[in-house]
Amino acid sequence: MDEAKAWIREAVEGKHPILICPDKDADGLSSAAVLSLALRALEHPPDLVSIYHLPRSLNIHAPAAQSDMLGTFPSRGGPTRCIVLDQGSRPGLALLPPGDDPSNPRKTLIIDHHLSTTFPDDAQVLTACHSLPVATTSILTYHLCAELVPSLRGSSSAGLAALVGVYGDLGSGKVKFGAPDEPWPASIAPVEKAVTKSALSKAVALINAPRRTPEFGVQAAFEALWAALDAEEGAGAKGWLRRVLEDDKLLEAKERTSAETSRWQGAPPVFSKDGRIAVVTVDSGYQIHPVIATRWTGTLRKAKTLICVMCANTGYTPGFVHFSCRAPRRDTSSPVDLIAFLRSLAPQCDALSLGWSARVGEDFARGHREATGGIIPRDEFDVLLRACEVGVKKEKGEGDGAPKKTKAKGVIDEGMKKGALEGFFKVVSKKGAAGKAGDEEKDAKSVPQAAEKAQVVEVD
Repeated sequence: MDEAKAWIREAVEGKHPILICPDKDADGLSSAAVLSLALRALEHPPDLVSIYHLPRSLNIHAPAAQSDMLGTFPSRGGPTRCIVLDQGSRPGLALLPPGDDPSNPRKTLIIDHHLSTTFPDDAQVLTACHSLPVATTSILTYHLCAELVPSLRGSSSAGLAALVGVYGDLGSGKVKFGAPDEPWPASIAPVEKAVTKSALSKAVALINAPRRTPEFGVQAAFEALWAALDAEEGAGAKGWLRRVLEDDKLLEAKERTSAETSRWQGAPPVFSKDGRIAVVTVDSGYQIHPVIATRWTGTLRKAKTLICVMCANTGYTPGFVHFSCRAPRRDTSSPVDLIAFLRSLAPQCDALSLGWSARVGEDFARGHREATGGIIPRDEFDVLLRACEVGVKKEKGEGDGAPKKTKAKGVIDEGMKKGALEGFFKVVSKKGAAGKAGDEEKDAKSVPQAAEKAQVVEVD
């Protein structure tokens, strides 16, 4: 944290062109908003700050992304400082080349919480992934910026932006701000109390909606978030919330995304032979696979052998499969590590298709222990399904080896003597006493015709 603060102070004091590269979701966008508030408070010139949103299906480590990033600030020869927010981390070359000036090389700061032990070369890293409970990127950024600009600590604008990231990644129920023995910033508690949790959750869903559409409207979502925060000082927290909830672009994106999710949420899961994986396949240009996977975790929570619920989207990028994995929702003190589980399948895939692991590379099993996924070619995904024996049913007799209990057929009481059951019943003909004939005739008219021939059975 101290090194990250020194990194930002140096960037501001040196009047460096700063490029901010946030992830597309609520946590990434809200982190960029908090950082932008801090840079403005530090009086860094607005023309020296730029936000770069990755195009659809492109990750920050791709050569095309590096080219786009270097293309910003053209009059200054590109950015000299880059801050990457919530993008996930992996080993590799520097995200930006050092440049031609040895006295002023390009530098990168990574703020993140996705599980990783390795990072790109020459990067300053601020990560929460190994510190439980794992803070969202927005909380990390909020704490960092509040250290740099004390007036941001407890402010409605910075607090609201941080809350957007927390609600986006962790929901509204897992984090308790200001509670005793809790590490979450107590300064955010008054901001959260100023708005209802349900309304804030709706606002987060709206901010997430544009990036799920085929148009991938990430910039529109950030602009709506930033405009609302920028106007917050005069309108208050509830005014900020109202601006987001009434934004026409966000509402339209949410309506379309909800309709597409409803269209595919009934797609049935197909289980692996061992019952550890359930795969739901959709074919959509919308990024609905994380939502579908999450919904099925609740439905399948009672499946005892289930470890991973996977939603695979074959229609998001031609030739590729985007898949999201979630752990079934159960009351357990030892949550499943989905990243470790997926990586354990690699040897089986390599056995079926030599070199599979090398071909899928770092685009397989990235993210969090309980929420991971990847983007791999369709052929490689088919290898994964074959390795897991998805759709293959157990043969008769296969099981865990435990003897199965058998139940005798047609036996009510094994100690009962043969023929003793008949003694409990006495058959009475409908042609009974003459005095009952009228009543029986009346009763017969009140029952279906098929029952008229039935015998009356009296229990002794």
